[in-house]
Amino acid sequence: MDYTVVIKLVLAGILGGLVGLERQMRDKPAGLRTNILICVGSTLFMTISTRVAALLGGDPTRIAAQIISGIGFLGAGAVLHSHGFVVGLTTAATIWVVAGIGMALGSGLYGTAVLTTVISIITLTLLSYVEDRMPGPRTYSYALVVTDLNKALSSINQILEEFSVPTSSFNFRKEAEQFRVWFSIAGSRKANLRIIERLSALNHITQVESGSTAKDFQRPLKPPEQ
Repeated sequence: MDYTVVIKLVLAGILGGLVGLERQMRDKPAGLRTNILICVGSTLFMTISTRVAALLGGDPTRIAAQIISGIGFLGAGAVLHSHGFVVGLTTAATIWVVAGIGMALGSGLYGTAVLTTVISIITLTLLSYVEDRMPGPRTYSYALVVTDLNKALSSINQILEEFSVPTSSFNFRKEAEQFRVWFSIAGSRKANLRIIERLSALNHITQVESGSTAKDFQRPLKPPEQ
């Protein structure tokens, strides 16, 4: 057994896992297992490509190009899995970068792979903290549990009009005697806090979650309390 390949694959699991752990903690669609598999798979294919090219001749970049194309499909799936809203771009970019980390390991560029992992984690953690405190409009998502859909939609529209905050189409799902309503807005951090406060004060809205994802929207509702 070639222990160089083993080292590459183990490092791929570790580096991909570090990025995936951050995504898992934020409850993103592409979490720990997904990022590990992407990084290990990219490393494996890149290693095979370079070995075959060295033994038989040929262009080792051909498989690398196919890896990038395949990762593009995964990234597109992360963006489209959003019920009509353009969310998941960071997840798609993370998938793309993790594949690059795997390709760097497969090519023997260990330092480059480690440095890219560190930069990625810093970008996803520290810059997220800075971004939350920067002025200007941001995208906020909401998942509501309501007992009366018509009243809830009317109240939401009225509140958003008061703050002059536009929204795209609403999504909802009925389960038993409750509804889950999911929508996103583009507004300031202050407006987000005020909207949450106003929504929480309404009797026909029993639960308000901000920063929700498509996974939150799909989560089954608990039966209403008697």
